[in-house]
Amino acid sequence: MMFSAETNPEDFPDGGRDAYLTLFGAFMGLVIDFGIANSLGAIESYVSSHQLSNVKDTSVSWVFTIHLGVMYLGGVVFGECFDKFGARKLLIASTVFMAGGLFCTAESTKLSHFILSFGITTAIGTSLGMVPLIGVLSHWFLRKRAFACSVATIGGLVGSSVFAVMLQKLYKEVGFKWAIRVMGFMCIGCMGIAIALIKERKPKKELSDAIDDILDVQPKNKSTLVTVAHFFREALDLSIVKDARFVCLNLAVFFAEIISISSLTYLTSYGLDHSISESNSYLLITLVNVCGIPSRLLSGVLADMYGRFNVMIVMSILTTVVIFGVWLPAEGHLPILFTFAVLFGVSTSATISLIPACTSQICSAERFGKVYGTLYFFLAFLTIIGMYLTSVVLGNRTLVDYRNFVLYEGGYAVAAVVFWVAARYFSVGFRWCKF
Repeated sequence: MMFSAETNPEDFPDGGRDAYLTLFGAFMGLVIDFGIANSLGAIESYVSSHQLSNVKDTSVSWVFTIHLGVMYLGGVVFGECFDKFGARKLLIASTVFMAGGLFCTAESTKLSHFILSFGITTAIGTSLGMVPLIGVLSHWFLRKRAFACSVATIGGLVGSSVFAVMLQKLYKEVGFKWAIRVMGFMCIGCMGIAIALIKERKPKKELSDAIDDILDVQPKNKSTLVTVAHFFREALDLSIVKDARFVCLNLAVFFAEIISISSLTYLTSYGLDHSISESNSYLLITLVNVCGIPSRLLSGVLADMYGRFNVMIVMSILTTVVIFGVWLPAEGHLPILFTFAVLFGVSTSATISLIPACTSQICSAERFGKVYGTLYFFLAFLTIIGMYLTSVVLGNRTLVDYRNFVLYEGGYAVAAVVFWVAARYFSVGFRWCKF
């Protein structure tokens, strides 16, 4: 049942030197690519109280809302590019945009500067890298795909854990500019390793044929606009919207992602506004990310053993219990918040790491880039709406607003459980099986 989308399941190496070097390359790339997205809170809490201290909180939130929207929106284009051209060219472009965006972010002083440099340029870079860093694993792994995706996405947790501690220290020692510049140099180093190690399994003939398809798809007398329009029609697989499995999966992923991202974005500010020290407020993010590392490894193994959707449902239920049972009654009590950070890291990290593996169960490896990109294309608009609503719920960031924020996160967690169950139902029904 788990491998029914593939025509030749025996064709996947599921190991070997090249496969594991590619996995390590993806890990190193995601240290930056996902590490930036998971470190938004460490950046948001600083700029909102320094460079943008005179700007409304709801306006500041647009920097990070746009960043996530652009990051996801580009997936539809770059997913098609990955399917046709492979990973390397996209990773090189990703490095240029990410590093360039971070260097420009370091020089930013106004809201418009941060939107252009971090919200758009850096996000284009992370979008360029996201699909190939994840998608290339689907070409090498099948039976161990959940484990491979979990190992690779641990890179994001390692990156965000390092960034949270590093930025807090560098803000004090060298200032904001050099703190962000250091991130930019780390981006060049980590992505350089990814570019060097990641290898393609597609034959060269297939890649050249893909290039010919793009160049020759339209008659010579057709305009460039028509050619571009055709490319987007090819890139955006709207036919899959008719598939109830995809629709439920998309909504489940949205609720899972928005819980994780919005919590990480505002958890530091939550601590600071509850009179928790700056060091302990930043430590909350670090705990979430560090505790997610063993969780991703274990969940990947369990998902390959018992089914990816099955594990996803269990972890989503755990997230719901943690939010309502631990975070809601915490109300700024540090020991309880530390407990929440540990449990929340365990449950949400497992959920996020299994998204690619779950997506691959409703499509073949050859179509993974397009389906994954289409998933995140719709997720971009949902995330923009979700993050905007989050900023509205937080309002003036009073203690009452933060309590409403926790309830809001809990509501999303319940919705995530419902749609993961629905996605599994439309695939195999309610019968117990490995799926």
